Amino acid sequence: MRINAIKNYWPVIAIFLIILLGVSVRVMDYKWPYLRNIDSYNFYSEMENIVQNNGKLSTTDELKLAPYGSGRGGNIFVYLGSYSYMFFRIFAPTVQLWQFLIWFPAVLASLMAIPMYFIGKILYDRKAGVLAAFFIIFDIPVITRTLGGDPDNDAIVLLMPLILLTAFLITYKHIQSHGFNKKAGIYSAITGTFFAAWIFSWGGFWYMAWLMVGFIALVTITKLISYRNVKKTFHEMRKYFISLLVIFSVAFLIVMPQFGPVIISATITGPFQFGDIKAETGEFPNVYVSVAELQAPSGPQEIIQRTGPSFFVMILSLGYLFYSFAKKRHHSDTIILLAIWFVGPFIATIVAVRFSILFSAPIAVGSAILFSKITRLITGEDAKFED
Repeated sequence: MRINAIKNYWPVIAIFLIILLGVSVRVMDYKWPYLRNIDSYNFYSEMENIVQNNGKLSTTDELKLAPYGSGRGGNIFVYLGSYSYMFFRIFAPTVQLWQFLIWFPAVLASLMAIPMYFIGKILYDRKAGVLAAFFIIFDIPVITRTLGGDPDNDAIVLLMPLILLTAFLITYKHIQSHGFNKKAGIYSAITGTFFAAWIFSWGGFWYMAWLMVGFIALVTITKLISYRNVKKTFHEMRKYFISLLVIFSVAFLIVMPQFGPVIISATITGPFQFGDIKAETGEFPNVYVSVAELQAPSGPQEIIQRTGPSFFVMILSLGYLFYSFAKKRHHSDTIILLAIWFVGPFIATIVAVRFSILFSAPIAVGSAILFSKITRLITGEDAKFED
């Protein structure tokens, strides 16, 4: 009985240990009575403002732009940090906000293990899910951007798209098996809610919208090539189109009171206006101190240097998936998603090298799939490489 329980629940144990170790690595030997990064104090200031104003962020920041101050709307990160602290303070009233923020980014970043497990599991198998969780949590660029005592918004910017993608894949797989039924509608609405939360998290939110639409578009094209029949392709794919419509409708209904109808056009035109980040067309400076030096544009060579050997592991993984598809028509959805997820960050990184961190998640999943495949061959679970 115990052996069967371990076989069934070992991923849960593994993910729990990965989260604990991820937090420990990020707060290890932290012994300073202040936060680690100068940028962190901007977010600390906003969180402190929310705490002092009973959960509401003041609309003007008098310190940022003299002499009249600048407007601020806040994002989900500062509200999540401040509300988490106010809840934690019920049980530990002597803990100050800056002390809480030593742990907050480390915990938030380590929670990436949960959605990464589900993404790897859905795209391949449970072993790939656990390995993907391990690879993303202990990826060096991710660790350096999500250290304890550095409550920048990198943790939420990395976590939220993984949660959104998990919800999207669960919805997609359910529709694939059962069609667009009532449960699919609920899943789509939940995915839309997560997309709304993602919009509130980061200005580059649009890239996940393009990833979801691009994935469905490429699946549609592959079906059209396979069937060579427009009517049959549309009949099979319309359930996914309806799901996308629900996702975006729910998301925009949630965020439009804050942003107005312009949020719809911003989602569509996002990739074409991305160069404005580098062009400094808005208020200057448009980034904080610690990432200013990472605003330089990049190219393939620097991308490879920053991602290291894992870049080539990802290429090998895509090669295996293409080979398996060519031989046995396996993993078509996985190929499409990983390819578009991997190619997408090139656009952002060409604009500014700091966005190379967006490669971490797809590379983690791709590497996990390849290592899981090798394990399956060694254990005899798969007889051939293309299985």
